[in-house]
Order: sequence, then structure tokens, then C-alpha cells
Amino acid sequence: MSKPAVFVDRDNTLIDDPGYLADPEAVKLLPGTELAIRSLRQSGFAIVVVTNQSGIARGLLDEETLKKIHARLGEQLAEKDAPLDAIYYCPYHPDGSVPRYSQESDLRKPAPGMLLKAAQELDIDLASSWMVGDSPRDVGAGQRAGCRTVRVKSQGSHLASHGAEDENEEFQADFHARNLVEAARIIKRESATTPTKAKTKTAPATAAKTAPPPPPAAPSTTPAGDEDEDAVVRKEILRHVRQITRQSEHDEFNLINLLGGLSQVVVGLLLILVFYQALDVDKIHTATLWAIVAAVFQIMSLTFFTMAKKK
Repeated sequence: MSKPAVFVDRDNTLIDDPGYLADPEAVKLLPGTELAIRSLRQSGFAIVVVTNQSGIARGLLDEETLKKIHARLGEQLAEKDAPLDAIYYCPYHPDGSVPRYSQESDLRKPAPGMLLKAAQELDIDLASSWMVGDSPRDVGAGQRAGCRTVRVKSQGSHLASHGAEDENEEFQADFHARNLVEAARIIKRESATTPTKAKTKTAPATAAKTAPPPPPAAPSTTPAGDEDEDAVVRKEILRHVRQITRQSEHDEFNLINLLGGLSQVVVGLLLILVFYQALDVDKIHTATLWAIVAAVFQIMSLTFFTMAKKK
């Protein structure tokens, strides 16, 4: 029996996008990603990532590196009991610099090739499935495949700046969400109360050849939580803020102690100088001046140590 799925864009939807990500260690989940995926899986949805990766066609990374990046993404989510079922990607772009990948492709969103391929290989019911992403091309791919769509905000996008889509954009999403957590809530609500509808547009007959997706991961066995997803996201963000604040205070504490220590060293050197100057009666006046300078540095040192103690 065919199952519903949620097709998810990768960059700025699941993970932070630094621009042509080429380092597996730079994979960083957006806040709440694992909560949203876990919630959707518990509601019976398969989770399939579909992502345009024109960086391959442009020569910025190769497929082996991309596979390592996706393996790292899968590991991070699996560790949080939110595994993915599959990842599909399109390495092609007509303006690419690598001849092998410099071409148009039915896999490249807004074409629905990746969704159609996944539906065939994973036995997915497209009419009861959803597409979630941060750009019009994600919406277009979902609509052309016959799925309902949710567009999430991303930094720097028109949607993030104005809170709505441009009326001139070719593809208009069925719903809008602040993030993947809210998108998951919309999907669960609408799937439970609204009959599925197929919004079909012209779909290419065939899809270009690409590397096979990783095998489906085992479904999560973690029981559903009753805690509101937004509240959990806020707690996670607050935890990160507190970590940053503690680190900042730690750095400031170390700096103040360093300044205090250096001031104390200067005091010691000045006192030695004062001692030798005082041995010469003709230099008593000079010794007095150096002693005053030493006193100033001693006050500075005590001030720094007092500030550090109050932190």
C-alpha cells in the first residue's frame, strides 16, 4: 500500500546554508529540525530530502563529498531519533563548468523529477504527500508532482522580509510557516481534517539519471511527546544563547585576570627600579616618581582583580 511522504528541501529548511556547503563537519541542523521530523514520522509520513546541488556542476564539490555531507546529515538526525527515509539530489545545471553535469535535467526543481522518482522507488502516494521548502522552486516541484506545499521562511528571502510571497511569483504555496516545526504542525492538522487533493501541472515523462538514494532508514521507535514543539524549540534556542553568554563571560573573565596579572608584574619591576634609584641620593626624586607610577599600577591591578572576582 502506498504511503504518504513529506518531501523536504535541504538548505535553509533542514540545515543552515553557508553557501555551497562542501564540508561534512559544517552540517548544522536548524533549531527544531529533529522534532519536526520525529513528529511527522510518528504520524505515518516518510521523510525524503530533495535538493538541487548545482555546486557539483559548477565544480565546487564532487559527488563523493556530497555523499559524505548527506551521511553526516543522516547521522545527526538518526542520533536524535529522527532518521530520514531517503535523500535525492540533482547535480545538474545548464550553466555548469563540469561538462558531465552541464545540462538541463528533469530532476532539477522546480521540475518534479526527484519527487516522481522517489514516489516510484519508495511507493509513495503523491496525492497525500507534501513538499516543504524555502523557495518558489520547491513549491513548484511539489505542485507539479501533485503534492500540497508549505513554504518556510529563510534568512534573506523575500518571504522572510515581507512575510508573504510575491504575487508575481509563478508558484504560490498552499501554506506558509516560520520554520519546519510549524510546517509539521500544519501538515498534521491539514492531513487530519482535509481530504487530499492533487494539484497537477505538466510533469516530464522521464527523469534524468542520478546517483541512487541511500536505503531507507529504520522508523523511529521513540514514543510521541506531549510537549509543544514551539516551546521545545524556544528552550533549545535559549540553551544555545546561555552557552554563548557563559563563553563570553568566561573570555571576559580571562582577559580581566590577564590585565590584572600584567599590571602586578609591572608593579614588581617598578619597585625594583625604585629600590636601585633610592640607593643613589642624587636620584631620590626620580625614585619617588617611579614609586608613584608603581602605586598607580598597583591600584590598576587591584581594580582588575576585583572586577574578575565579581564576575
